[in-house]
Amino acid sequence: GNSGPIAMGVWVVLMNANEFINAVVWYGDVINRAPVWCDITIGLGGQVGRLAAVFCIARFLADVVSPRATAMTRQDRRRRAFFDYTVSFGVPIIIMGCHIVYQANRFAILRGVGCTATQLMSWPTLVLRLIWGPIFAVGGVFYSAYTVYRLIRHRRNFGRIVAGAHSALTTGRFIRLAILSMSYLCIGVPLSLFSVIQNIATSGRYFDYSWQYFRSTWHHEPILVSDKQTLP
Repeated sequence: GNSGPIAMGVWVVLMNANEFINAVVWYGDVINRAPVWCDITIGLGGQVGRLAAVFCIARFLADVVSPRATAMTRQDRRRRAFFDYTVSFGVPIIIMGCHIVYQANRFAILRGVGCTATQLMSWPTLVLRLIWGPIFAVGGVFYSAYTVYRLIRHRRNFGRIVAGAHSALTTGRFIRLAILSMSYLCIGVPLSLFSVIQNIATSGRYFDYSWQYFRSTWHHEPILVSDKQTLP
């Protein structure tokens, strides 16, 4: 049960550090002073990673209160950790690796923001990037709703259910994890949907996908810069 919270903590620290460094380095200008750093920072995929980690936490809590739950063995814990880390880190890495398919420029630099990714709106942009945040968010909501339903239905036996499903999980820790995942989802779901809508609105017109056309922008304007905090 620790793998989900660990993944969440790693993403929070990593993305906060990334945003802080970007804001400090490009606080007053848009000089391309660290191109390798920009290549790395635009490929982190932290927005999806955090939602994926919360999804794993919500899934774990739902499994604990499930009527099919049994005491977890060491092998069960290893399988769960493998699944959680694969979803929390592997999926975002794959998603951002696919960014090259619809990437309009190598990267962009915005004053006060730093390095950011660019994109052209097409079906790969929707399928390979934009839908995954809402998918993990909605999945986490369903797991959380199931957890709440089971707790309300079996509130008198709550402590016994938690203890029987996972010997290392106390009632207090279960409640803290539930509060963490549900509170983040209350914020993450509307934000992920808003982010998708904003991405679609600011990406300009929809393009029929063409690898040659999408890659041609790399030759004309590989680095995009803007004195504003949004892409032109």
